Amino acid sequence: MKKKPLRAILIGFGNVGQKMAAMLSEEREKYPGLEGLDLEPVAIFTGRHGGWVEPDGIGLGEALKRFRENGSFPAAPMTALQALESLDYDVLVELSTLDIGRRGEPAISHVRAALQRGRHAVTANKGPAAFAYRELAGLAAVQGVRFLFESAVMDGTPIFCLGRALKGVRVTGFSGIFNTTTNFVLSRLEAGESMETAVQTAQQLGFAEADPGLDLDGWDAAAKTAILANFFLDAGIDPLRVERRGITGVTPRDVARARAAGKRIKLICRGWREGGGVRAEVRPTEVSLDHYFAAVNGRAAALRLECDMLGPLWVMEESPDLTDTASGVLQDLLVVAESR
Repeated sequence: MKKKPLRAILIGFGNVGQKMAAMLSEEREKYPGLEGLDLEPVAIFTGRHGGWVEPDGIGLGEALKRFRENGSFPAAPMTALQALESLDYDVLVELSTLDIGRRGEPAISHVRAALQRGRHAVTANKGPAAFAYRELAGLAAVQGVRFLFESAVMDGTPIFCLGRALKGVRVTGFSGIFNTTTNFVLSRLEAGESMETAVQTAQQLGFAEADPGLDLDGWDAAAKTAILANFFLDAGIDPLRVERRGITGVTPRDVARARAAGKRIKLICRGWREGGGVRAEVRPTEVSLDHYFAAVNGRAAALRLECDMLGPLWVMEESPDLTDTASGVLQDLLVVAESR
């Protein structure tokens, strides 16, 4: 007997949402592992480009075609929160953009509303796990549903799946390079570019946003560090409690001086247990050329886990793109589909 489609509310239909829709419709033959996933949105909401509500179901291919042709949907007849509180669906897919100034809202409220109704929640937005992990994970446990966020750190690299697989193993600390823009910019500084030119290059290549401050000031990295500290170390912190220093003060001279000393400057994220609590930080750090982190260039990312019975364990990704990020969301949706 064929399983019923996984009925979803999608919040956010930008690059990641559209790539996910394409992978499940027009590109489906390229990804045989997605055969068991039949996703049927009942509503799609965007930040500034309208929305589409259809309780009987929306075809992803049709939604993608309409959005590409028009650049938007018509005005939605209800808000995303109203849809989450009233429509019949199985899972929320939260793909909106992180808002540090609003401390992860409105994504946190969206996830909370879904979980309170006993619906699963999958999010690529870092806000819910960075600012409200304990509350939302606890609510999901009480309701017997899943709160998943594989794409929130290192795109679709299955680091949280790895964490769940470490039965009996206690993680004592972690470190890593998680922000693509800053890692790319630091690599360009080594090539002799100024900070301004390096950022412009990152923007032209699609790595950096029009306003790259979230990356350069270390906020994106701090959000990812908070998520990892909450998940692996049960820290109960948010990005505002991560000791943070971005790369805006790093100059080509600093980079050249480090290279002359046989080192490279990287924006390193760390979390560790200390005195019965947890500390977390993000800061530019000199690493020796024979360290694994020195080989993490351009768009690459890496995570190092320190454990009591294993390790250290290393997870690295090379040149991730939209497919990687969308795959993390799809991996989470497959977990939800298999749990029904």
